[in-house]
Amino acid sequence: MTPLVKQSAFTPNTCESGVGGIDWSSIASAESMSAFCGIMAGFVFAGLVTVIGQRNAVNGDGHASRGLKLLLPCFVGLATASYLYALTSGELVCIRAVTEQLFSGAILAADAVVVIIALAWLLPAYDRNKHGEVVFFRGLIQFSAQFSSLMLIVSSDAFKNSVLQQSAAGWSTAMVWGSGVALMAAVFFCWWKPLPAAPPVVPSPPPPGVTTTAEWSTHWRDEILLNGRVRVASRTTVAVGGFLAVAAGCAVGVSYDHWTAMPPWLVYTLAEAALVLPGVVIVTAVWAVPRD
Repeated sequence: MTPLVKQSAFTPNTCESGVGGIDWSSIASAESMSAFCGIMAGFVFAGLVTVIGQRNAVNGDGHASRGLKLLLPCFVGLATASYLYALTSGELVCIRAVTEQLFSGAILAADAVVVIIALAWLLPAYDRNKHGEVVFFRGLIQFSAQFSSLMLIVSSDAFKNSVLQQSAAGWSTAMVWGSGVALMAAVFFCWWKPLPAAPPVVPSPPPPGVTTTAEWSTHWRDEILLNGRVRVASRTTVAVGGFLAVAAGCAVGVSYDHWTAMPPWLVYTLAEAALVLPGVVIVTAVWAVPRD
């Protein structure tokens, strides 16, 4: 008869003791973060209802559709982040809570930028660009994207230092900050780079409603170039948000006895992934901002 193996007693650790170099309580902040994401998701849902129910301005249907394509994945992502934060608020394993919040925060940082870009597309959809509103929103988008990128850098760096008890390798810190600086530079480049000129020859037959060269230039810019970029940004938001949500859900299901220590290679991989993946969302979204 095989003797039973006695499992070690479980000792709760809610991040309040400061043991192991973890100087931030992800569990204590999770409830407030869940409420914050839920409120943002509610505002996004209200925006979706407004866009669907209100009549657009003349020639505003295309702009409204682009706003919808960006708002829909943000609503799902923010609602998911709210749910994940709610799970973290009931945690009794500190390292697992820190890992869960790393993924939830990545979803929030990316979707917050995409929401502002979606709202910017609603300005021309409802003829609200007579006094430079799109230009103002473009500046706001640049600020929010850079701020979110900075928060992703800080979050990834803090995660690896906390889990490894302030003994992370120097090259890992350089990698995180190097990737973060590259992300911020890419955000600025995508925001600043002018759009290419439209093909000089109007196709035959021309698209519906296009009769002049000026109309063809506007149609090519909005309906072909920027519409394609919005499509890529919305699909990237769905794919990355889904991947991060699945990763957080898998972390929740891992038993407490597997969280006594994490191998350094796994910590470095998770920290870098939680920076690069939402960074890809931010870059593709900024690439799809409307132009005045």
